[in-house]
Amino acid sequence: MKGNSALTFFNLFVFILGFFSTYVLWNIGHPFLSIALAFFTIFTISVFSLNRFYTLRFLYPGLTTFLFLMVLPIFFTFVISLSNLSTGHFFDKDQVKDILLEESYLPDNPTFIKFKIYQTTNKKTLLVTNDDHYTELKDKKEYSLAPLVSRDIIQESRQLTPLEVISYFEKNQNIQFDHPDHFDELFLFYRSSKLANLRSRYLPLENDKIQNTQTGEIYTPDFEVGRYVSEIGHELMPGFYRWVGFSNYISLITNKDLRRSFINVFIWTMTWGFFSVFLSFSLGITLAIIVNDKNLKLKAVYRNLLILPYSIPFFISVLIFKGMLNKDFGLINEMLAFFSIPAVPWLEHGTWAKVACLMVNLWLGFPYMFLVTTGVLQSIPESLYDAAKLENAGPLTRFNKITLPLIMSAIGPLLIGSFAFNINNFVGIYLLTGGGPPMEGASTQVGKTDILISYTYRLAFEGGQGQDFGLASSIAVIIFMIVATITMFNFRWFKTENANA
Repeated sequence: MKGNSALTFFNLFVFILGFFSTYVLWNIGHPFLSIALAFFTIFTISVFSLNRFYTLRFLYPGLTTFLFLMVLPIFFTFVISLSNLSTGHFFDKDQVKDILLEESYLPDNPTFIKFKIYQTTNKKTLLVTNDDHYTELKDKKEYSLAPLVSRDIIQESRQLTPLEVISYFEKNQNIQFDHPDHFDELFLFYRSSKLANLRSRYLPLENDKIQNTQTGEIYTPDFEVGRYVSEIGHELMPGFYRWVGFSNYISLITNKDLRRSFINVFIWTMTWGFFSVFLSFSLGITLAIIVNDKNLKLKAVYRNLLILPYSIPFFISVLIFKGMLNKDFGLINEMLAFFSIPAVPWLEHGTWAKVACLMVNLWLGFPYMFLVTTGVLQSIPESLYDAAKLENAGPLTRFNKITLPLIMSAIGPLLIGSFAFNINNFVGIYLLTGGGPPMEGASTQVGKTDILISYTYRLAFEGGQGQDFGLASSIAVIIFMIVATITMFNFRWFKTENANA
């Protein structure tokens, strides 16, 4: 009985919370999220109410975690990739219209009224002008300034500081005052101690149009460019975001400058991922075979020394290497200078910067491969090698026919996973080179060592011509598809290999 009561209370709590959140999301302008949350609430109640879904109760925590931490971020990234969300296009059309209608300007011969704001003992907020007019500020947009009957009303009041005045008007924007001596003017907050007869720059018209009160120009929302545009082509800022479909994806192919940058970054990303895995695996397995030699002395010492790079925090190692690779003051170039070798522009030249990235990643990656392959080597029966020796198989043959196949069958999935990790290795690239040196002739901020993930970051947060979240999200979706394809190939290929074995 207690269990049923607790389950009923839980379902009631989920119902109230879920549909209240659904109502709030719908009213603040997020219908799709509202509908999705409503379905999720119904699903949750069904799982914990109906016996036919009893087995799903055990999977529910995992499914919920997967939904909120994996599916939703991917879904929102995909949705943003279908829009022009970028610098100057952060709001929807109605929000942009409201922003423009709130713009004001001073006329040629402005009128100013000095004021002070007081907080009375009974918590009233009074705005008092120097010409003995006042009004009590309340939660409304328009106020009338009336003659001050007596100054006793403010004798025991506390005057607000300029910062408090500014804070008040920031929370209560567009408050208007009319003054009996200026009946044809409306006054707005202008400074922390002044009202002014500011005038609206734009007036609303029918069909979402607005008119400039100074020039008479009429602006219409243009959904092609995402801005209000006049008949003669003048555009207003800010713009509004709009749905562009797959235009961001198509532009990566059709736009010459974008295509060039994207292809160069894509090729380097695949090259970087492949060689990062190949070099670290090659060095790791070589060292593992050497250290695994039964005739080698001090094995424990060598193993501890070889995994030392693995024990140092990744970002610290990268920053140390960045200093060592400095062209003018770096330790590596100083050592080369000792042998009369010219300084190498490790981080300034595109090719050398890529070599530097691979070198640093090799240093950071080989200990992991060394540890993994050492474990596999120690699990291979010695009898296999003894039998191969009886067949007169040499060291190279034994490696190709016994060691490498057994290692690959054990760590093959790890190699593919390592490749997927490296093509998303943002820290390794960004901390060392920052994606540089710059790529010549690129229309976006992109460097020669940028991989897809760092290129995405640049577009979203460091764009020289503004942030472009729509284009960045489209590249992020492409990265997801690449990683998902690699993962699916990983599972299917090694499942087939295990079945054949």
